[in-house]
Amino acid sequence: MNRKWGQVFVPKCGWVKLRVTREWSDIETASSARVTLDRSGRWFVSFTRLAPQIERKSTGAIVGIDMGVTHTVATSNGEFLDMPELLTKGEHQRKRRLQRRLARQVKGSNRYRATKLAIAKLAAKEVDRRKDWIEWTTTDLVRDYDLISLEDLKITNMTKSAKGTKDKPGKNVKAKPGLNRSILEQGWGLFRQRLTDKAINATVPVTIVAINPAYTSMRCSKCGHMEQKNRKNQALLLPSVWLYG
Repeated sequence: MNRKWGQVFVPKCGWVKLRVTREWSDIETASSARVTLDRSGRWFVSFTRLAPQIERKSTGAIVGIDMGVTHTVATSNGEFLDMPELLTKGEHQRKRRLQRRLARQVKGSNRYRATKLAIAKLAAKEVDRRKDWIEWTTTDLVRDYDLISLEDLKITNMTKSAKGTKDKPGKNVKAKPGLNRSILEQGWGLFRQRLTDKAINATVPVTIVAINPAYTSMRCSKCGHMEQKNRKNQALLLPSVWLYG
């Protein structure tokens, strides 16, 4: 229809007006379309086509990155790339109030469903802001560096419960759920996936090197000496990521 609005023919529904949020010029090459409804009540239509390439020139620069909780990304050249607060203070307070209200309501009731939808809308804002930050940050990294080294983190194993079994109970059980939430909130898995996708699809491809994370925090990246006191935590010292493991 125009630069901001379009329409798609949906079987049994007819022509449906939609807000265009991506480049529309290549829509004729789309092979299929999918209409979805998310849990916050928002409708989306997705057109399948080839992902656009990131325009870049070779810079010859190399960087190692370390994913963390205090700082989302710490680079070997001294930069800290921090994900901003995904919800404002007021939104956090509203979310807590809604969660307390939901716990008191009767499951399946109209008020229960309304409260659940309100929580889902706040969660959708959080997800959208996380994805937006990851997209901008990964694009900048791919444009600036020819080789990017990062740790091959096993996020599923890192976020497992610490409860253990009756015979072998876990340690720091109360603290582990909080750590797990902090790790998942940073979106490490999505960050690595989008970084890899863009690096491969760039006009000048970027090399991604995933190294074994064991002892990288204790090993000097210059001389290779390993000592527990080499790095106290991510917030104080720079990452000692080896570029070639």
